[in-house]
Amino acid sequence: MTPHRRYTVFAGQFLITSVPALLTTVLGSCVAVCLWDKEHHIGGINHYLLPGKPDDDTGDPTRGLAATHMLVRSMLNRRVKLENLEAKVFGGCNSLYKNSDIFRIGKRNSEVALEVLDHYGIPVVAQQVGGGHGRKIVFNTATGKVRMRLLTETAGEVNEKIKLGFGY
Repeated sequence: MTPHRRYTVFAGQFLITSVPALLTTVLGSCVAVCLWDKEHHIGGINHYLLPGKPDDDTGDPTRGLAATHMLVRSMLNRRVKLENLEAKVFGGCNSLYKNSDIFRIGKRNSEVALEVLDHYGIPVVAQQVGGGHGRKIVFNTATGKVRMRLLTETAGEVNEKIKLGFGY
């Protein structure tokens, strides 16, 4: 058995592979869309920061509208058929403003992903979005499965523990 290649996807990036790989990313209010061709086992993932606007045609991959359209179109350029695609959506937490819904970046990020996927008719077979904590995901392109771990402490909480000496 060939070992899986490992890639880390950072904000503003997307990656598509036809070889077995483990695609990893860490999300806060950002969102990642994992697309998988269940017939040919081609997988793709994006990671974006902000939802973007419908009138924004710059193609900025840090914006959800552009990033998700780019991911789908890039998959289609690899001769993947829409009817063979399924999606999984992760992220969109409200970790920075837990007590305020003022910016709702995470919620808007998740909504954009679901709207774009609906536009293409791609079924969302799994999603874990919202809440107050970030997530780490690992997408296995050989199987289409995604492992997710909830990150129960924010960077601010970790920094506060460091400042306090971890309570010793």
